[in-house]
Amino acid sequence: MKQIMRKHLIFGVAIAAVALVFTACGGSSRMSKATSERVELAKSVRCLPTLATLDVQSTRISATAYANELESLNAEEQRQAVVAKALATVNGDVLLAPIFNIAKGEDKKMTSITVSGYPASIKSFRPMKASDMPVAAGAEFKQEGANSRIALNTLTVAEMEYSAKKSISLTPEELAGKNEASALKFAREKMLRQEKMDVLFHEQYSINVENGIVTAFTLTAFPGKYASYRKATQNEMLALHPSSKPAVYYQTIAADIQTVAPRCQLKFGTGGAEATQAELKETARAAALKKYNAEFLLNETFYFDYQDKVITHVTICGTPAVYANFHALQPNEVADTKLVPFTGDEAEAEEEQPKGLLDSLMGIFKKK
Repeated sequence: MKQIMRKHLIFGVAIAAVALVFTACGGSSRMSKATSERVELAKSVRCLPTLATLDVQSTRISATAYANELESLNAEEQRQAVVAKALATVNGDVLLAPIFNIAKGEDKKMTSITVSGYPASIKSFRPMKASDMPVAAGAEFKQEGANSRIALNTLTVAEMEYSAKKSISLTPEELAGKNEASALKFAREKMLRQEKMDVLFHEQYSINVENGIVTAFTLTAFPGKYASYRKATQNEMLALHPSSKPAVYYQTIAADIQTVAPRCQLKFGTGGAEATQAELKETARAAALKKYNAEFLLNETFYFDYQDKVITHVTICGTPAVYANFHALQPNEVADTKLVPFTGDEAEAEEEQPKGLLDSLMGIFKKK
């Protein structure tokens, strides 16, 4: 019986081996393959910051620690130690706006450290909310530590006051050895000191130089000073954007537009003279304004006549108009910021000249 079982076992192993050979050699067995993606969910839980509400005293406290108390401590640890000593006198937890005074002996070694500041006590704890963060415009704070977020001030703004226009001239003695830049610097300082002011606005100066030597210098300006320090409001921050340096803006002046003639169309010949379209526009515009005693043309347009790619005539169209009734822009008026008089400084794009058939075809193959 054992021999028969052994034969069957050997026969079964042989069949399995043959099946593996056929599979490895590309028999009829099939294998399914597919791609799949797997998304792992985060398993970490993060804690919201905790807000400690503070009760701040309005009276400063102080304490002094001596060198023998601060031995073996580094500078930061020394400050922490004297702050802890001050807080212990009132059972406080935090010291706001600390001022440190370090005393040194004749050998320039520290003998004592005195600190003063406003003590605060922690009254309660609660989870911090997004509304607790100082996100108002102008609030700046460090993100490194939670305690740094309490080291903020309400934003203080200064209203500026300017006096009437002032003028000073430097004497020959004051000008001795000075060039234009040093004379201007000296004149500024002299005016500020003389007027007891902080800044100057709208500076203008005249200078006389003979043989490279400044012989006369006069400065004219509006002196101003910092005044009326107060807390800023959020609306001021959003609308006025206060800056660290004084800024002066001119009043918005508006002018009514009056037409002085119906829409005109004037045609001018170039006389064969070579000129760019910008030059011809300027010449035609000047002639039209002179003809109608106008300051600018409303809805100004130009047309050009060509002969053999040369401009022979320029036509200008527009409604002659002038500015009238200059006044401060009123709240109920609508300002037109697009209409600007031509000053001659604006660069005008050249209009394309007419091209022949060959030029047009060649332009297709040109690289842009």
